[in-house]
Amino acid sequence: MSVLSPDKLVEAYALVGSANRRSLEALAIVLAQFRACGIDCLLLKGADILPRLYGVWGLRPMVDADLLVRKQDLPAIDRIVRKLGYLPEIDGNPAYRAPDHSLLLDLTTEIWYAEDTEDIWKRAVQRDLEGLPVKGMGSEDLLIFLTAYAVLYRGCFSPAFPKDLALLVRKEPVDWEFVLEEACRRNLKIPLYYGLSYAAGHEPIVLPPEVMRRLAPAGYAEKALAFTLRKLVLNRPVNNLGHFLLFVTRPVHKKWGWLQRYLFPSTAFLQYRYGEHGTRNPHRTRLLRACALLSRTLILSVTI
Repeated sequence: MSVLSPDKLVEAYALVGSANRRSLEALAIVLAQFRACGIDCLLLKGADILPRLYGVWGLRPMVDADLLVRKQDLPAIDRIVRKLGYLPEIDGNPAYRAPDHSLLLDLTTEIWYAEDTEDIWKRAVQRDLEGLPVKGMGSEDLLIFLTAYAVLYRGCFSPAFPKDLALLVRKEPVDWEFVLEEACRRNLKIPLYYGLSYAAGHEPIVLPPEVMRRLAPAGYAEKALAFTLRKLVLNRPVNNLGHFLLFVTRPVHKKWGWLQRYLFPSTAFLQYRYGEHGTRNPHRTRLLRACALLSRTLILSVTI
């Protein structure tokens, strides 16, 4: 493994810091417009973690700015960002890129494991970004979200993941009893156990032994899932693994509904994912999408 020289490390730090500074300054302008129009949002992932836990811009890259917003605010948000010169990007969610490419806004109106996000909104914490009041998830929600996102949604651990969790546990008080209750209620017990175990193996994190004991797999189904995660979710991505993990970890009574929405999504999703041509003949787009996804599932099963 090659080791970067001190000069290269300083150069890398400066480049990452400069890019993050530009992105956060652009984000602050957007959020100021949201605030002026009475639009609420929660910062997610890097946009929240970087200023909240790291404090310096060059220690962690930020690919885009993820925001949780309310569905009814999407039309107003579209008008605001377009007025600022942002252009829509083809994605599974509403997404917009700044005219100078300094920022990609990625918007979501839901957290996949939460049927209703209002409790997450109520537990949000407020802080400051570039002199502007902003909101992020409460400590417990952030820990659960970061871990579930890495283990299930991405199906891969980024280099920043262990450090993110280590800083969160070190800098903010965590109500572990609440984390345990939410993990069980959201069907995230084993993903949380595996993600925390992975992070603790790569960074010095003080995790209460009683918490890890109660999260540990018990029974055949939980042990089988833990084994699957250990074998598949590593530090390198596997194509379409996240879709498979999201499906197998859904509660049994919700699997069919999730599969229907995944294979035959709404027209709004088709617009975000495929653009205008995807909605000209939505039935054809859904059919082609279902065939493509089934094909990828077969390839993934062979890979596994």
